[in-house]
Amino acid sequence: METETTETAIQDKLFQPKTPLGRKLWEIRQKIVASGQPLLGWEEVEKEVTERRNERDQNIE
Repeated sequence: METETTETAIQDKLFQPKTPLGRKLWEIRQKIVASGQPLLGWEEVEKEVTERRNERDQNIE
């Protein structure tokens, strides 16, 4: 686990977003990482998007 954290830290220092949107998203990501909150994986993101879409669809009806 420590190796993964070290590799992530190195990648974070090397990555430089090139667009305003990329810089904004990177800033948000950095704040989440600094807070200690774990980042979501693809499966968690897909689950949350599905849940939010279902909530939205229920509110439309």
